[in-house]
Amino acid sequence: MKPELREKIIAYNRTVAENKEKADDLMTILGALPPGQVKNLLKNETIGPILRKYGIAEETGG
Repeated sequence: MKPELREKIIAYNRTVAENKEKADDLMTILGALPPGQVKNLLKNETIGPILRKYGIAEETGG
């Protein structure tokens, strides 16, 4: 394997790992919020669609 290809693969894998860590951290934060706060975030016209895109929805009645 060419050294430059190896470096590109390593850089890509680092980026993927960083993105996964960010996503996991965000899910931890959302999981720690009271249901009412998540419900308010879901009502927000900017944040709501993003959360729903990743499967976050009003699941508990609080």
